[in-house]
Amino acid sequence: MQQEKINLSGIKNIIFDFGQVLLNIDPQLSARAFAGLGVRDGIDFWGSRSSSETLIDLEKGAISPDDFRNNVLEKLIPGVTAQQVDDAWNALLLDLPGCRVEKLKSLGAMYRLFLLSNTNQIHYDCYIDRFQKEFGFRLGELFEKLWFSHQIGLVKPDPEIFRFVLNDAGLKPEETLFIDDTLVHVEAARSVGINAWHLKPGTDICDLL
Repeated sequence: MQQEKINLSGIKNIIFDFGQVLLNIDPQLSARAFAGLGVRDGIDFWGSRSSSETLIDLEKGAISPDDFRNNVLEKLIPGVTAQQVDDAWNALLLDLPGCRVEKLKSLGAMYRLFLLSNTNQIHYDCYIDRFQKEFGFRLGELFEKLWFSHQIGLVKPDPEIFRFVLNDAGLKPEETLFIDDTLVHVEAARSVGINAWHLKPGTDICDLL
Protein backbone atom coordinates (compact mmCIF):
# COMPACT_ATOMS: atom_id res chain seq x y z
CA MET A 1 0.00 0.00 0.00
CA GLN A 2 1.35 3.42 -0.95
CA GLN A 3 1.95 5.67 2.04
CA GLU A 4 -0.10 8.85 2.22
CA LYS A 5 1.89 12.03 1.67
CA ILE A 6 1.45 15.31 3.49
CA ASN A 7 -0.27 17.95 1.37
CA LEU A 8 2.00 21.00 1.36
CA SER A 9 -0.18 23.12 -0.94
CA GLY A 10 -0.30 26.67 0.39
CA ILE A 11 2.19 25.86 3.18
CA LYS A 12 5.08 28.26 3.74
CA ASN A 13 6.10 27.29 7.27
CA ILE A 14 6.68 23.87 8.88
CA ILE A 15 6.94 23.40 12.64
CA PHE A 16 8.37 20.07 13.78
CA ASP A 17 8.02 18.33 17.09
CA PHE A 18 11.34 16.80 18.17
CA GLY A 19 10.98 13.50 20.04
CA GLN A 20 9.72 10.64 17.82
CA VAL A 21 9.38 13.01 14.85
CA LEU A 22 13.06 13.86 14.40
CA LEU A 23 14.84 12.30 17.38
CA ASN A 24 14.06 8.67 18.16
CA ILE A 25 13.19 8.13 21.81
CA ASP A 26 12.14 5.23 24.07
CA PRO A 27 10.83 6.34 27.50
CA GLN A 28 10.84 2.73 28.68
CA LEU A 29 14.63 2.78 28.63
CA SER A 30 14.64 5.51 31.28
CA ALA A 31 12.00 3.68 33.31
CA ARG A 32 14.16 0.56 33.32
CA ALA A 33 17.30 2.55 34.09
CA PHE A 34 15.71 4.15 37.16
CA ALA A 35 14.35 0.79 38.30
CA GLY A 36 17.89 -0.56 38.00
CA LEU A 37 19.19 2.14 40.32
CA GLY A 38 16.81 0.93 43.03
CA VAL A 39 13.54 2.55 44.06
CA ARG A 40 12.74 2.82 47.77
CA ASP A 41 10.11 0.37 49.02
CA GLY A 42 6.53 1.55 48.77
CA ILE A 43 7.21 4.38 46.32
CA ASP A 44 5.34 4.68 43.02
CA PHE A 45 8.18 6.19 41.03
CA TRP A 46 6.32 7.58 37.98
CA GLY A 47 2.68 6.85 38.60
CA SER A 48 1.92 9.32 41.38
CA ARG A 49 0.35 12.70 40.79
CA SER A 50 3.31 14.43 42.43
CA SER A 51 5.70 12.72 39.99
CA SER A 52 3.60 13.84 37.01
CA GLU A 53 3.51 17.39 38.32
CA THR A 54 7.28 17.33 38.84
CA LEU A 55 7.84 16.33 35.21
CA ILE A 56 5.49 19.02 33.93
CA ASP A 57 7.20 21.62 36.12
CA LEU A 58 10.57 20.52 34.75
CA GLU A 59 9.34 20.86 31.18
CA LYS A 60 7.94 24.31 31.96
CA GLY A 61 11.21 25.39 33.53
CA ALA A 62 9.30 25.98 36.78
CA ILE A 63 11.84 23.87 38.68
CA SER A 64 15.57 23.58 38.11
CA PRO A 65 17.44 20.44 37.06
CA ASP A 66 18.83 20.25 40.60
CA ASP A 67 15.28 20.37 42.01
CA PHE A 68 14.39 17.46 39.72
CA ARG A 69 17.50 15.48 40.65
CA ASN A 70 16.86 15.95 44.35
CA ASN A 71 13.21 14.93 43.93
CA VAL A 72 14.29 11.73 42.16
CA LEU A 73 17.07 10.97 44.64
CA GLU A 74 14.54 11.04 47.49
CA LYS A 75 12.74 8.14 45.79
CA LEU A 76 15.84 6.05 45.15
CA ILE A 77 17.90 3.96 47.54
CA PRO A 78 20.82 5.76 49.26
CA GLY A 79 24.10 6.02 47.37
CA VAL A 80 22.75 6.96 43.94
CA THR A 81 24.50 10.02 42.51
CA ALA A 82 23.13 13.02 40.60
CA GLN A 83 25.13 11.89 37.54
CA GLN A 84 23.43 8.49 37.66
CA VAL A 85 20.07 10.27 37.72
CA ASP A 86 21.05 12.26 34.63
CA ASP A 87 22.30 9.14 32.84
CA ALA A 88 19.08 7.26 33.59
CA TRP A 89 16.94 10.23 32.56
CA ASN A 90 18.86 10.60 29.28
CA ALA A 91 18.66 6.88 28.50
CA LEU A 92 15.44 7.47 26.56
CA LEU A 93 17.24 9.68 24.03
CA LEU A 94 18.24 7.61 21.00
CA ASP A 95 19.49 8.59 17.54
CA LEU A 96 18.58 11.26 15.03
CA PRO A 97 18.85 9.52 11.65
CA GLY A 98 20.94 11.26 9.04
CA CYS A 99 18.17 10.98 6.44
CA ARG A 100 16.03 13.30 8.58
CA VAL A 101 18.84 15.82 8.79
CA GLU A 102 19.22 15.74 5.01
CA LYS A 103 15.44 16.07 4.59
CA LEU A 104 15.45 19.19 6.79
CA LYS A 105 18.28 20.66 4.73
CA SER A 106 16.33 20.18 1.50
CA LEU A 107 13.07 21.47 2.98
CA GLY A 108 14.87 24.52 4.34
CA ALA A 109 15.46 25.70 0.77
CA MET A 110 11.71 25.88 0.19
CA TYR A 111 10.03 26.50 3.55
CA ARG A 112 10.59 28.35 6.80
CA LEU A 113 11.40 25.60 9.31
CA PHE A 114 10.85 25.66 13.06
CA LEU A 115 11.15 23.30 16.02
CA LEU A 116 8.72 23.14 18.95
CA SER A 117 9.42 20.65 21.71
CA ASN A 118 8.22 19.75 25.19
CA THR A 119 11.57 19.10 26.82
CA ASN A 120 13.78 19.97 29.78
CA GLN A 121 17.25 21.33 30.47
CA ILE A 122 18.83 17.93 31.22
CA HIS A 123 17.64 16.37 27.95
CA TYR A 124 18.38 19.57 26.04
CA ASP A 125 22.01 19.66 27.16
CA CYS A 126 22.43 16.02 26.16
CA TYR A 127 20.96 16.04 22.66
CA ILE A 128 22.34 19.44 21.70
CA ASP A 129 25.85 18.20 22.54
CA ARG A 130 25.34 14.85 20.79
CA PHE A 131 24.04 16.49 17.62
CA GLN A 132 27.02 18.85 17.40
CA LYS A 133 29.47 15.98 17.85
CA GLU A 134 27.77 13.69 15.35
CA PHE A 135 26.97 16.12 12.55
CA GLY A 136 29.59 18.83 13.04
CA PHE A 137 27.17 21.76 13.21
CA ARG A 138 24.53 23.07 15.60
CA LEU A 139 20.97 21.73 15.59
CA GLY A 140 19.73 25.32 15.43
CA GLU A 141 21.28 25.79 11.99
CA LEU A 142 18.51 23.62 10.52
CA PHE A 143 15.74 25.93 11.73
CA GLU A 144 14.81 29.58 11.68
CA LYS A 145 13.73 29.35 15.32
CA LEU A 146 13.61 26.71 18.03
CA TRP A 147 11.13 26.79 20.91
CA PHE A 148 11.79 24.57 23.90
CA SER A 149 9.12 24.36 26.59
CA HIS A 150 11.51 24.82 29.51
CA GLN A 151 12.78 28.05 27.97
CA ILE A 152 9.42 29.65 27.14
CA GLY A 153 7.41 28.38 30.12
CA LEU A 154 4.66 26.80 28.03
CA VAL A 155 3.95 23.17 27.15
CA LYS A 156 1.89 21.31 24.59
CA PRO A 157 -1.06 20.68 24.42
CA ASP A 158 -1.86 24.12 25.84
CA PRO A 159 -3.18 26.08 22.81
CA GLU A 160 -1.36 29.12 24.20
CA ILE A 161 1.99 27.66 23.16
CA PHE A 162 0.83 27.63 19.54
CA ARG A 163 -0.43 31.20 19.76
CA PHE A 164 2.95 32.12 21.19
CA VAL A 165 4.93 30.61 18.30
CA LEU A 166 2.65 32.16 15.68
CA ASN A 167 3.12 35.60 17.23
CA ASP A 168 6.82 35.15 17.94
CA ALA A 169 7.69 34.24 14.36
CA GLY A 170 4.96 36.26 12.64
CA LEU A 171 3.35 33.19 11.08
CA LYS A 172 -0.10 32.90 9.53
CA PRO A 173 -1.78 29.72 10.84
CA GLU A 174 -3.30 28.85 7.46
CA GLU A 175 0.21 28.89 5.91
CA THR A 176 1.71 26.80 8.69
CA LEU A 177 2.02 23.03 9.09
CA PHE A 178 2.74 21.40 12.47
CA ILE A 179 3.90 17.77 12.70
CA ASP A 180 3.70 15.85 15.99
CA ASP A 181 3.42 12.21 17.03
CA THR A 182 0.97 13.00 19.87
CA LEU A 183 -2.64 13.41 18.76
CA VAL A 184 -3.71 15.82 21.54
CA HIS A 185 -0.88 18.13 20.49
CA VAL A 186 -2.05 17.98 16.90
CA GLU A 187 -5.61 18.76 17.94
CA ALA A 188 -4.45 21.72 20.03
CA ALA A 189 -2.59 23.16 17.04
CA ARG A 190 -5.69 22.75 14.87
CA SER A 191 -7.76 24.59 17.49
CA VAL A 192 -5.83 27.79 16.72
CA GLY A 193 -6.09 27.34 12.94
CA ILE A 194 -2.77 25.62 12.22
CA ASN A 195 -2.67 22.79 9.71
CA ALA A 196 -1.45 19.81 11.73
CA TRP A 197 -0.38 16.28 10.88
CA HIS A 198 -0.41 13.36 13.30
CA LEU A 199 2.72 11.29 12.66
CA LYS A 200 1.66 7.74 13.46
CA PRO A 201 3.97 4.95 14.70
CA GLY A 202 5.96 3.34 11.93
CA THR A 203 5.92 6.38 9.67
CA ASP A 204 8.87 8.64 8.96
CA ILE A 205 9.02 12.25 7.81
CA CYS A 206 11.59 11.20 5.20
CA ASP A 207 8.81 9.28 3.46
CA LEU A 208 5.93 11.70 4.16
CA LEU A 209 7.49 14.95 2.92
